Amino acid sequence: MDESTDAAEVLAVDGNFAVVQLPGRNFPAAAIQGDSLSVLRDTIKELSGCLAEGDLDEAEHPLAEIESVISAMMSTYEDASRERGFKLPYAT
Repeated sequence: MDESTDAAEVLAVDGNFAVVQLPGRNFPAAAIQGDSLSVLRDTIKELSGCLAEGDLDEAEHPLAEIESVISAMMSTYEDASRERGFKLPYAT
């Protein structure tokens, strides 16, 4: 394949997260740095452990962290999509 037609277009960057348009796809994609992805996975594991132990008070912190990270990513995704004229692939 020709490299110019196979390259993703970066639509937005926000810290360790980017919104990219992959060739041939109808909607942009969300890209996250590997270390940030690992931290998110570890936070989910922490939440899972709290829930398995029935410790709902301790579960509040990792749950809030996950919600904050995902909300920030979605906000960047939605802003970049709208700026480029893409419809969102989900209802808001």
